[in-house]
Amino acid sequence: MNIENTIDALFWIDQIAATVWIILSLIMFWILYQLYALESKEHPVFKFGVFLLVLVWLYPVYTFLFNQIEVGFAGNLLTLWATSHYILKLKKLAFKQYLLLLPQIVWLLVATFYVGCLLAEKYMMA
Repeated sequence: MNIENTIDALFWIDQIAATVWIILSLIMFWILYQLYALESKEHPVFKFGVFLLVLVWLYPVYTFLFNQIEVGFAGNLLTLWATSHYILKLKKLAFKQYLLLLPQIVWLLVATFYVGCLLAEKYMMA
């Protein structure tokens, strides 16, 4: 299977990205709401969660604004790192809702692979 076939097989990602983005954002809002009730808005883990939510919400802005695959790929990697880091922070608090972020990890892995394929195709064509 070559890279073009892989990209064709993953094209559905573009079609559902907005819906997935909204669902994952709602999950993050729910986690922040529950964390706020448990800790407070001053807790560092809550603040990091707000940072992650802003990062997720800015992704469409900076990818469409710059319209570069490289920016999207870097954004995916940063968001994947931040989400993984946030899960570890929540786990240390014995906050079981961290499991709700696992779909975000899966989505980011699939989306990063897809954008990585687009990036590879771009540079192979050059």
